[in-house]
Amino acid sequence: MQQIHLALPEKSYDIHIGMDLLPLVPPLLREAGAPLFLIVISSPAILKLHGSALLKPLEEEGFQVETLTIPEGEPHKNLRTVENILTSLVKFKANRKSWLLALGGGVIGDITGFAAAVFLRGIEYVQVPTTFLAQIDSSIGGKTGVNLPSGKNLVGAFHQPQSVFIDPSLLSTLPSREFHSGLFEAIKYGILQNAELFALLENHHADLPGKNPQLLEKIIHDCAAIKAEIVSRDEKEGRLRMILNLGHTLGHALEAATQYSYLTLGEAVGHGMILAADLACRLKMLKEIDSQRIEKTIRSLAPLPSVHFLSQEAILQPMQADKKFSALHLRMVLPTKIGKVEILDDTPREMVEATVLEYLEQERQRNKKAD
Repeated sequence: MQQIHLALPEKSYDIHIGMDLLPLVPPLLREAGAPLFLIVISSPAILKLHGSALLKPLEEEGFQVETLTIPEGEPHKNLRTVENILTSLVKFKANRKSWLLALGGGVIGDITGFAAAVFLRGIEYVQVPTTFLAQIDSSIGGKTGVNLPSGKNLVGAFHQPQSVFIDPSLLSTLPSREFHSGLFEAIKYGILQNAELFALLENHHADLPGKNPQLLEKIIHDCAAIKAEIVSRDEKEGRLRMILNLGHTLGHALEAATQYSYLTLGEAVGHGMILAADLACRLKMLKEIDSQRIEKTIRSLAPLPSVHFLSQEAILQPMQADKKFSALHLRMVLPTKIGKVEILDDTPREMVEATVLEYLEQERQRNKKAD
């Protein structure tokens, strides 16, 4: 088992990473000071797959556990789901000393964290992520929240977990599309800060997840370490942490334009990173050879569903609700080389529009060839 310590001024915690880690969670929770009464929040499908591997050791360790199931998926990441959780917590007689445990993907982790942040003005929670994307990204850093009909993650809070337990062996049951969604997020960390990680994924992604468990664990550790280091320096997105939004501004717009039902988050970010590289190249911030390498590598990880049927307006309209958007300019995270990015506060809107328009035309040509 490996550990990453995320040091913060008010609340530091450990990220535990290891194959077959679930049986070790109960004693580690004891060490972290968890109460004997825990409320596990998960989905019916996740509980069916992994529930007994966690719940049985918890009970053997002396924990009393209540389970609460919520629907998985972006359509359910809303205030209604949070209200249902809070109502159940009252029925369970939860108090300020109660701990929640999120067992699931990023949506369950975000919702559970937000419920923990607002119940009785804040209680503790623990993350046990079960998807690749959640293990390398969303379970770390304390960003919690839900969506509104007008935009993604517009309601939320920074609320750090007490611990994060990452078990790569859980990914063996993950559908291939969900695993690939995480691969797109992993390559983001290579573009951000680690050219060696980028090359590792570029050359060996076909060995994941099952052919090389050691490589999988290394990639998870390296991604988690990068995020932990960034969060430790900028917990509440003052400036540095914004670089984690690489590919997300346009990616979230693509999700919204397709009603959050066509693309996974990772696929949307994959498109978003290609667009960011195209835009950086257009702005003379990135060499064309690097832009081409980024796109080639992203597309080699897994098929990206085509967005050829979208209009420029359908993509740009959701960006009006983005907190980084202004009338004429948009704050964008753009690569300057593989392993380094910059935040551009005044990205000209017309350049963003031109990049999106050209990309959609390329997508249409790509789709014609596929037919």
